[in-house]
Amino acid sequence: MDYERQLRNFNWNSNPFTFQITPSIFVGYTKELNEMATGLQSGNKFSLLLGPTGSGKTTMLKFLEQKFNGATKIIYISKPPRDAKDWITVFERITKKRFSIRRKNINLYNLNEHVKKALKGRKLLLFVDECHEASTESLEWLRSLTDHVDSLSVVLAGLPVFESTMKTNLETFMRRVGMKVELGNLSKSETRELIKRRIELAGGDDVRPFSHNIIDYVYDRTGGFPREILRVCNELSLKAMEKQITTIDTDFLRETDAPEARISSDRIANLPERQKLIIETLAKHGELTPAQIISRLDSEEYKDRENGVRSVNNVLRRLMKEKLVERKKSGKAYVYKVSDRFQTLLVQA
Repeated sequence: MDYERQLRNFNWNSNPFTFQITPSIFVGYTKELNEMATGLQSGNKFSLLLGPTGSGKTTMLKFLEQKFNGATKIIYISKPPRDAKDWITVFERITKKRFSIRRKNINLYNLNEHVKKALKGRKLLLFVDECHEASTESLEWLRSLTDHVDSLSVVLAGLPVFESTMKTNLETFMRRVGMKVELGNLSKSETRELIKRRIELAGGDDVRPFSHNIIDYVYDRTGGFPREILRVCNELSLKAMEKQITTIDTDFLRETDAPEARISSDRIANLPERQKLIIETLAKHGELTPAQIISRLDSEEYKDRENGVRSVNNVLRRLMKEKLVERKKSGKAYVYKVSDRFQTLLVQA
């Protein structure tokens, strides 16, 4: 396949559907974005930005970084430090010269004084992505530092399970959270707009080579989650390039993509009601423990909470056997999530 020639056949100068974060064409979540921006302008010390994998948390942080750039100092970190001492390195970014720990004897106990001196009263926004990966110790030191620096505001972005972790292990921290914004999925019209803006940024015209029916298909298959929209559009585009087809329509879909999607959809639709309910909960909220799943279900049918958790564990084992659900160790407990292969379909099942 002549990749460059096929791009030209689509009137694209590059692939619009890479996972490159492009905040300049941020689409959707207008209400959530306005809430977050207003909260930051009003001086909220801590804000939570929660959403499942691929819902657009990082893109929103990058959009906010652009929005407030120039009016305030901004630090964005893609992952929080596991070791609390690494906060010293993070806050080096607000100074023209690096902190010399030996010369200035900077440590976690006096870091706030050096930060305040560097800021000279100016506002500082700290955006922490993937906050669910942070250690309790690291977050406690961040809380302490923020308590002592009046002009510092922090946005913590992560999976929905992070809120439960904070309520359980960081109650004092949680009481300081002034705002919580949750991202879900895009509407069908927003899905079309995201595809359109991506294509136009790559030099294309509107949503071409996709037909309007294909846009409906992409939305149905992805549930409106931005990362999945890009993945499916990229998949369709590459298949069309391989076949040297310049229009991606329902005829093309029947020959390539539809059979697998129908099989997956049928498998979801035929799940027993209890399995379907639990898997929908995981698809909506991200990684959860069995106890957290129970807290989001109507557990009146169970004799008690212990009975409910036992029942959920049995269902999860069956779903794992069917490769619909995966689990991983998180501290002393296991957290469960929908398998990547079925995530987008199960969101809307």
